[in-house]
Amino acid sequence: MDRVLISIILISLLISIAGNLAVFRKASFLIAGVAHSALAGVALSLLLSSLSLNVDYFFLASAFAIAFAILASLFSKFTDIDTGIAISFALSMALAVIFLSAVRSMSAKIWTFLFGELMLVTTEDLAYLTFSALLVIFLFGMLYEKFIFFLFDPESAQASGINIKLLDIILVAIIAVSVVAVIRSVGAILAYSIFVAPSAISKEVSKSVKQSFIIAFGIALLSLLLGISISMLIPISASALSAFIASALYLATYYIKNSLF
Repeated sequence: MDRVLISIILISLLISIAGNLAVFRKASFLIAGVAHSALAGVALSLLLSSLSLNVDYFFLASAFAIAFAILASLFSKFTDIDTGIAISFALSMALAVIFLSAVRSMSAKIWTFLFGELMLVTTEDLAYLTFSALLVIFLFGMLYEKFIFFLFDPESAQASGINIKLLDIILVAIIAVSVVAVIRSVGAILAYSIFVAPSAISKEVSKSVKQSFIIAFGIALLSLLLGISISMLIPISASALSAFIASALYLATYYIKNSLF
């Protein structure tokens, strides 16, 4: 149980940072694109495993997720970010299906990564979560001021001498690593709501950027804890319950705010 609680705290930290960066970047759909891109890496690791070439899923999933996140970012220079994400999304899903088609006997294992399960976090999963959280916190802390400047005033940031292309690549790489780290726990399908809903709520109610990160962390932690607590009482996936609670909280917050003001 200690392992699960530590995992939830680390997941909440990653959700707070990566979710807010995606929302401020106005690229929330990037979370879904990255999560499904990671599936292509997982599918390739299963294919290699069937050929007796064992390569850890985390490294291949991270490589695919970061590559496609950067590809989407580069596409945004020529068109809108959503089109770039959609193209990357389609390409990665096609690759995932191709890899899985070549190794049908292991296709069932992909379900673990599609839906995840918070209660079944392994020591290996916790190690990946810890490594990813430390890396993300280090990069985010080191580049925080530049990230905020770039996200809210990119023209001035570029004029001041900041390399915004490199900064944007680091930003989407942080989002990609964060999503891959939690994919085994919450699943690729549910990652979108788990990451975006807490940050969307904090954007509605927070009065400062720093407050937005703190509120998103609190909401993510609350949703995950409630999801696990309810799953102990009734046999429903903790990941699905957490995603449902986070999404419901956003709808309630949005309704109350727009009804009162």
